[in-house]
Amino acid sequence: MKKKILLIAFIVFVSVFSGFSADRVKLSSKAREQIYKNLSQRYRNWYEMVYYISTEDEQNVFLLLTNDRDRDIFIQAFWQQRDPTAGTEENEYKKEIQERFDYVGKYYSREATRPGWKTDMGKFHMLLGKPVSIERFDSKAGLYPAQVWYYAGAEFPGFPAHFNITFYKPGNTTEWKFYNPALDGPGALLIKQYGMDETDYETLYGKIRELAPTLAMPAITMIPNDVAPGYQPTLRNNILISNIYEAPKRNINASYATHFLNYKGYVNVESSINYVDSTYLTSITKYDPFDLSFVNFSIKPKRISLGFNDDKGQYFFNFDMSVSLKKGDDFVYEYKKNFDFYVEPSRVNQLKGNGIVLHDSFPAVPGKYKLSVFIMNSVGKEFSYFERDIVVPELSQNTYLSAPILAYKVEAQQDASFFTYRFDNKKLYVDTDRNIRLRETPQVMVGVYNLTEGLWKAGKLEIVLRSMNELKKYSKTYTVQFTLFPYRKDMNIFQVLGAEEGGLNPDYYELEIFLRDRSNQILDKQRLDLAVAPTRDIAYPMESFKKSRADNPFFHYYTLATQYEKIGNLANAEKNFARCIENNPDFKEGLVAYLGTLNKAKKYTQVLVEVEKLKSETRFEFDYYLLRATALYGMKDYKEALNALLKANTIYNSDIRVLNLLGFTLLNLNDYQEALKALEASLSLDNNQSVVSSTIEKIKKQVNTNNK
Repeated sequence: MKKKILLIAFIVFVSVFSGFSADRVKLSSKAREQIYKNLSQRYRNWYEMVYYISTEDEQNVFLLLTNDRDRDIFIQAFWQQRDPTAGTEENEYKKEIQERFDYVGKYYSREATRPGWKTDMGKFHMLLGKPVSIERFDSKAGLYPAQVWYYAGAEFPGFPAHFNITFYKPGNTTEWKFYNPALDGPGALLIKQYGMDETDYETLYGKIRELAPTLAMPAITMIPNDVAPGYQPTLRNNILISNIYEAPKRNINASYATHFLNYKGYVNVESSINYVDSTYLTSITKYDPFDLSFVNFSIKPKRISLGFNDDKGQYFFNFDMSVSLKKGDDFVYEYKKNFDFYVEPSRVNQLKGNGIVLHDSFPAVPGKYKLSVFIMNSVGKEFSYFERDIVVPELSQNTYLSAPILAYKVEAQQDASFFTYRFDNKKLYVDTDRNIRLRETPQVMVGVYNLTEGLWKAGKLEIVLRSMNELKKYSKTYTVQFTLFPYRKDMNIFQVLGAEEGGLNPDYYELEIFLRDRSNQILDKQRLDLAVAPTRDIAYPMESFKKSRADNPFFHYYTLATQYEKIGNLANAEKNFARCIENNPDFKEGLVAYLGTLNKAKKYTQVLVEVEKLKSETRFEFDYYLLRATALYGMKDYKEALNALLKANTIYNSDIRVLNLLGFTLLNLNDYQEALKALEASLSLDNNQSVVSSTIEKIKKQVNTNNK
């Protein structure tokens, strides 16, 4: 089908409340200096050029990059963030900064002992560009050499209409130093103060006016005529200096940089500059009828590009999602999903106003992990990313509360499907920004898990909602007795908020949830923040999620089994693979994985029995011979193992597992030459195999010994 992209529509969603920000990237000053020194001259020059216009996070991320490919990608992304005319061939700001850097390198290092960009004049030139005019006071009797640079503030939003920067050469120095009226004081400009009090600004002002009339006002203030009684500099001077330092960074969202170290491996050079910030949520819950812990997450990109499909007459966009769960440096679980969207032209404005949030979930085994979620829109190659530490509780843990989930709407569900945020035949509508419309009654859901019968009879849930408005306090406590519901080990409790008041008033709120026992002691607690907008017109996002059948959880068991195998827990891996096959005997991929685990557990006889279920499956013929050969090798039946391996190798002759097992089988049969061929073929496919390399060397020595 022909697809033609007619436009890239950038859609920005402004949130009333967002509690998520990227983690800061830390790097000590000593480490920064050492890394900077080790950079090639090309990258040192770039780092110096952008030093004053870049954020600390951007600098640290750049310094932490370990190869030129990533540095080049980062530099592209850096300039993309600052392009005043995105989509055009030239980046005017980049050109301007390059010209400034060339200028300061040429002119401001002449009278200094350091590079031009490090001088005070170089710094302000990089920050502000060339002044409108310069007034020089190089040889005024009684005054140190001085220069005043004059700027028109209209070029800098939020600045005064006119301002000036003064430099001087105190004492016998040869380098121009920035003059701060408040810190240095006008007395610093006078070669001799003639016994005057250096804090007597009015007298000092008069003396400088006598020697150089037009220098007197800049000596007192950077903003013309902005002086306090007694000619004291006002606080606006320090505010102006701060604004000058921060202006180039003010509208830069550095989250693209703070996430760069993580997402750079997901994207290529072309798309790496298209990072889109996002908001997200994560939670760990349990669902009926599964006695399993699920990781739930939602991600909402703040910008979406749209394409147009001529054949369908519809706009479209597409997200590829990659999810990983890591324990330390090891991947415990990975998967990918795709979300396609077609939008009628009449609904484009709705999408623009609402945005879209992607939900997904998967079962996970107990442990501490790093959850990473990456999504890329095929239109425009825009991508978003987040990474978060999560903890999946141990099965034997005492009664505990899940992280609460805020829903702006809850609907009854009667079908037999399973999906993220479905609990007890209820579907929760969730927005990552946790913004609620005026006068609405949201619901909060919290899980009470591993609940004992004793606590069910005597315990309770206490939910406290408080406004953060100091002038108009609001507080409401909801008490939920567990005996209102039939006993279950895992309960998901819903509570409507603000129903008695006819909905919540606009404010920021804190929600605290306490699990209390019969003596009112707190056993566990959770909290979340939410915001109620001062309007009923706040737009909730479109939602997208995948459904599966709730009455056959075979794939959930398969997912858990693969995770247990990754962390080396073969007993639980075997148990869950068995449950997977029991629930769906036709799921042959599960059977293959199950038999692989049995081989690792050295249950070879069981493998030889169960593997016959694959013999008639043409699609799994290769797996049949490899699994059978592995079991036979484990039983030291090398001749039969060799026969099975040779058949597997005729089906696919570039499988490292087959080649390695073939090599070791031939070695046990004393066929050194053929063993050597098989292992060398394996090593040619992957040269990072230390055991295979050392075995090859041993075989060669043995062959040489035999030949002698």
